[in-house]
Order: sequence, then structure tokens, then C-alpha cells
Amino acid sequence: MAAFRFAFLLQLAQDEREEASRAMQSAQAAWLLAKSKLEQVDGFRTEYRARLANSAQTGISVTQWRDFQLFLAKLDAAAIQQGDEVTRLELEYERRKTDWLACEKKVKAFDALRVRHEQNEMRKENQREQKVLDEFNSRIKPDPSSF
Repeated sequence: MAAFRFAFLLQLAQDEREEASRAMQSAQAAWLLAKSKLEQVDGFRTEYRARLANSAQTGISVTQWRDFQLFLAKLDAAAIQQGDEVTRLELEYERRKTDWLACEKKVKAFDALRVRHEQNEMRKENQREQKVLDEFNSRIKPDPSSF
């Protein structure tokens, strides 16, 4: 059986796909972590707004009101910044996913070539075996007088 000519390229494509897979998984983990942090900040904002509303009903000083508003403004800014980070990391994940899909496509193409090569080699081997059998059978013809 002849060796597959593109075995080296298939191996390189598989290695490239594995590296792309690791990069995609890393990007996905970073994106999910950023989403989790955004949810935390949003939770803090909701909780702090509820505390402000509750404190406002029971009465608070102007200084306390200002401090609440300043802290809420910081939480809002943090939420915007974290939202931007989530968007950036999501785009990075999508880019890595696209890279992985391109690598996967290349591996599948080389693998299809390998399968075709193996099928072709099996067909050739079967033809060789059939030829040998035919030659063997043509040599051993029974002598009709021996019966």
C-alpha cells in the first residue's frame, strides 16, 4: 500500500485545529467570566438602588443622598465598562470560532483525501489479488483424461 502523500499536511492541519480549539476555549472562558462579572455589577446596582429607595422613604441626609448617587454613578460606569469588555470578548470568541471552523474545514478536506487514497489503494490491492487468483486458476486446469 502506497503512503498517503498528504499525511504530513493532514497532521499539520490537525495540530493547527487543536491550537485553534484551545484558543477558542480560552476566549470563550474569558467571555463567560466577563459576562459573570457584568451580572455581578448589575446585581450590585439593583441592590444599591433598592437600598437608596428604602433609605429615601425612611429619610436620609443630603450628604447621604449625594453619596448614594455618586456610588450609583460609579456602578453605572463600571457596568458600561464591563459591558464593553463583554462585547469585545464576545467578538474575540467569534473570531476564534471562525478560525477553528476554517481549520476544521481544512482537516476534513485532507481527511477526505486520505479516505479516498485508502479506498483507491484497497481497490488496487483487490485487483492485484484477483489477478494472482486468476493466474493461479488458469495454470491449474484439470486434465479431462484423468477422470
